[in-house]
Amino acid sequence: MNKWEVFVDDLSELPEGEGLELTIRTLNDGFHKYTYKRVTAEVSKSLDQYADSLQVRFGRGQLSDKKYSINILGEIDRFPNYQ
Repeated sequence: MNKWEVFVDDLSELPEGEGLELTIRTLNDGFHKYTYKRVTAEVSKSLDQYADSLQVRFGRGQLSDKKYSINILGEIDRFPNYQ
C-alpha cells in the first residue's frame, strides 16, 4: 500500500468514480519521499475501495480531515520527447 498526498483548493476537485488528472506526491518512507508525479487516477471516499491511500491538503497546507483511497491508472509524461 502506497501513501499519496494531493493539494486542492476545494474537496469538490476530487469527484468519485471519474478519471482525474492530478499532481500527487509520495509519502512513503525512503529516498523518494515527497517525489511529485502527474497521473490519471480514480479516488473514493471509501478507504477500502482502492489499495493506496490519499491524504488531502488545501492550498496553504492545511490538512483535511477527509481521507480517500486512490487507484492510479497511469502516469502522465510532463516532458514528452519530440523528435
